[in-house]
Amino acid sequence: MKKALITFVKAPVPGTVKTRLQADMGAGKTVEVYKAFVTEVISRCARLRGIDRFLGCAPSKNHAFLKDIAKTYGMSTFNQRGDTLGERIFNAFKHCAAKGYTHIVLIGSDSPSMPVDFIRKAFLNLQGNDFVIGPCFDQGLYLIGARKEKINTVFRNISLDTGRDVSMILKGIKRTGIRLSMLPFWYDVDDIDDFEFLTLHLEHLNQRLHLPA
Repeated sequence: MKKALITFVKAPVPGTVKTRLQADMGAGKTVEVYKAFVTEVISRCARLRGIDRFLGCAPSKNHAFLKDIAKTYGMSTFNQRGDTLGERIFNAFKHCAAKGYTHIVLIGSDSPSMPVDFIRKAFLNLQGNDFVIGPCFDQGLYLIGARKEKINTVFRNISLDTGRDVSMILKGIKRTGIRLSMLPFWYDVDDIDDFEFLTLHLEHLNQRLHLPA
């Protein structure tokens, strides 16, 4: 069993990251928040053992911040390929499958408070299932994973980036023999209300995320 964890990230360029936050925070602060999210997610994942970690970068892995964080945390990098999110995710899975990885999980950086144990559970669940998802309350996904031999079947039968990803996945899988496992629901941070909830939640958990004032 060879495990790969992919984290999708964007180069932190003003006006291109967390655009729904930018209206309330401004471009400069939003970039710093995004960098804090990426750093938090990557540092949490560095605790995982027996899993090779990849940084899927957009538009390019050559941005200084992405190069630095990959070097700091010992990650391999590649460029995302595809016109849609679904295509980019599919191509990322194929990238790791071509390298011989049999169990592949992908996350983003929109859920910086996600427990790292969810990732461990995802890989554990892939031992007896073909496909695993981490659903968000807004029907998006914070995690998606698949076994190598089922990648083509999974991505032929699901739709992503629809605004109703969880419902569309459940409908698509229903017609197949794909064995699906679902992780606990969690939340992502897209707008100012989500951001305020994140800060309150972390305070309640007595945790700290290094964010700009």
